[in-house]
Amino acid sequence: MESVKINNLSKRYSDCCVFQRINFSFYPGKIIGLLGDNGVGKTTFIKLICGLIYPDEGEVFVNGIDIKKQRSKIMQNIGVFLEGSRSTYWKLTAWQNLLYFSGLKGTFGKLAHNRAKKLLHIFDLWDIRNTKVEFLSFGMKQRLALACSLSHDPFIILLDEPTSGLDKQSSTIFERFIKQLAHENKLVIIASHDHEMIERISHSTLIIKNGSINHVL
Repeated sequence: MESVKINNLSKRYSDCCVFQRINFSFYPGKIIGLLGDNGVGKTTFIKLICGLIYPDEGEVFVNGIDIKKQRSKIMQNIGVFLEGSRSTYWKLTAWQNLLYFSGLKGTFGKLAHNRAKKLLHIFDLWDIRNTKVEFLSFGMKQRLALACSLSHDPFIILLDEPTSGLDKQSSTIFERFIKQLAHENKLVIIASHDHEMIERISHSTLIIKNGSINHVL
């Protein structure tokens, strides 16, 4: 069964048609790259899938459920990374942020603590786990925001420019982890300007241009 299915989706802003009757199905265990120039709709595409905005026409189904009808339930299975370092609470520590965001998605107690510990080690943040976010570097904030989007162990991961501001070592850690998520049969959709990164890790690529999406294997 598809993790995400898009039926005849259209989205407009004023006189601008971002998408016109697009149809796609995305399956577990795949990494999908999303490319396109600034302003073509990459972020809009991700927001449509997770229900932050709704299409003017058509439907988005996540695990067979219409996102417009049961968004709160569906979001327990979706991890979303948008706007990077601004996605965390700066007065909380790295550790507190992870537990807070996992709690929002219904993950608590020992399970949440174990997941937070794992992510802090994966993203090389363990040594600053008790440091407030306001005192972290930009790259650390970016990595923490990524970790928070994954704190509830979602089945579907939607990432918008996740490597922006990351150094080479952090980017390598990120790529290795994303590949592992696909091996765990999770769906990952990544919008990025980094063509080389998308080529390295994605199973297929979508290119957004002039209101349509072209599928490149």
